[in-house]
Amino acid sequence: MAKDKRLKVGEIAPEFCLTEAEGNTVCLGDILRKGKHLLLYFSPTEERKRCDRSSCPLKENLEKVQELGVNVAVIDPDPVEEHKRFKHDHGIDFYLLSDPDMKTIQGYGVYEKVNVDGIEKYKIVSTVFLISPKGKILYVWEPKVIEESIDDIVRVIKGLKTV
Repeated sequence: MAKDKRLKVGEIAPEFCLTEAEGNTVCLGDILRKGKHLLLYFSPTEERKRCDRSSCPLKENLEKVQELGVNVAVIDPDPVEEHKRFKHDHGIDFYLLSDPDMKTIQGYGVYEKVNVDGIEKYKIVSTVFLISPKGKILYVWEPKVIEESIDDIVRVIKGLKTV
């Protein structure tokens, strides 16, 4: 999938229904009905592997967003059981959504052919979407790791008229 397939600012975020770490089905519409913005992070599995017993950059940075009154969801293709273990091990209270068939990942255009050391392969490109309560994509970031963009994400959220 080419980069031009990635959803852009101004587009409406496509609906999805995925299984979260506790086994419940969560849909985009359900999250947005809460009347809050959503930070939707398509995360390569490597992001979670950076967490250890003493620190978890994924959790620490995304909690900064939650503290501003924004819902947070992370989507990757890993199985629900792995998400459940990770969520409990690190005390995570945002959505960890499993997309094993990668339909949502592909639908948002974040599964791309990339060149890694001269070898072309497909992979999930780390991408963060800020979605309004009405489902409109307001901002898109492409950090290699979440802490690369968290200061800008927080700045943008603080600048929103209604959070």
